[in-house]
Amino acid sequence: MYFDQRDNDKQPASKAEKVFILIISLAFLFMMVMEIYTNFEPKKMGALLFVIFWVPLLFIHEFGHALMAKVLGWRVKRVVLGVGKIMMTSRLFNAPVEIRSIPLEGFVQIAPRDTNLARFKHALIYFAGPGIELLFFFAIVYWLGGFDQFFTVTNDYMRIALQSFAFAALAGAVLNLIPLGITTKDGSTPNDGMGILLCLFSSGMDYEMWIREDEQENIQTVSSKKGKDRSEF
Repeated sequence: MYFDQRDNDKQPASKAEKVFILIISLAFLFMMVMEIYTNFEPKKMGALLFVIFWVPLLFIHEFGHALMAKVLGWRVKRVVLGVGKIMMTSRLFNAPVEIRSIPLEGFVQIAPRDTNLARFKHALIYFAGPGIELLFFFAIVYWLGGFDQFFTVTNDYMRIALQSFAFAALAGAVLNLIPLGITTKDGSTPNDGMGILLCLFSSGMDYEMWIREDEQENIQTVSSKKGKDRSEF
């Protein structure tokens, strides 16, 4: 299933809509904090921690994609964490990493080096994001003593934090594996679940074209850099 966002691209959110969304978000956060504060018990912090842990899980999710691409011999071109303005840059697997102002989503740009088992490697790279989240979930369940202990309600702060992190990881993995996509003015973007299905039904020619386009892009990048170097003294 694809959600068509092309009409929204033509008509970006107005200032009033942005203010409304901000007010609703702050109101939701305020009500959550007040609910926790009223007759406070440590176990009531679980919902707030669930939301907070989405941020580090975004980093873990995208790292999973990049790590699998590296292991399978694909090229990691760029890693973007969040949306909005770039707040910080770094490098991962010799690729630039952009950390942006709003940590809601991210992506990893990759490219195959050859067509050997390309469809299955590409599917594994898509699965690696939710896969590493599932790995954390089951590791925490095991660490806490199995599912019976994991689902036990407690006031122990450490167990609450681990349970919240595991639930957030599980929710993120499941949501990403439901085949969905978004269509914008720039084209269609599948999520991990949809991407896995598309990979399995792709042809070898699709990956041959991808490799040629990537090689051509590299040539243009190198030529541009050489031209810039000559102009600098």
